[in-house]
Amino acid sequence: MLTLFWLFFMTAAFLITVHVPDSNSISMDAELKFAGEDAINLALATPSSEYDSKLAEYLANGQRDEACEMIQEYIIGSVEANCWLSIDSSTLQPHGEVATPGDNTVNAHDMVAIDGHLWTVSLDLWERGS
Repeated sequence: MLTLFWLFFMTAAFLITVHVPDSNSISMDAELKFAGEDAINLALATPSSEYDSKLAEYLANGQRDEACEMIQEYIIGSVEANCWLSIDSSTLQPHGEVATPGDNTVNAHDMVAIDGHLWTVSLDLWERGS
């Protein structure tokens, strides 16, 4: 009897399949986050004659679109991003090239102190074509 039950159970296990969709990989989220952090860090490392970085110069001079476009240019080719900026306690506003994100977005943030003001740089990142 036990053998028949085992045979029936094993046969049913092969016939009945349940499709469970896989969630997005943690490594995919990490790739996007690192791409955003690297782009911000590269913008902070770009030399400037007046400030610590070209990003700081753009932000200090109120050139927000130029600051975001520079960050967006540093993002690897398979990733797209929307750039959001705020100064001190203001709300984040989109700048640079703005696109409609895909299904799954990851955020990368950094804060930059310039001339007594604290800037928040935030990127919404997603895989191109998603």
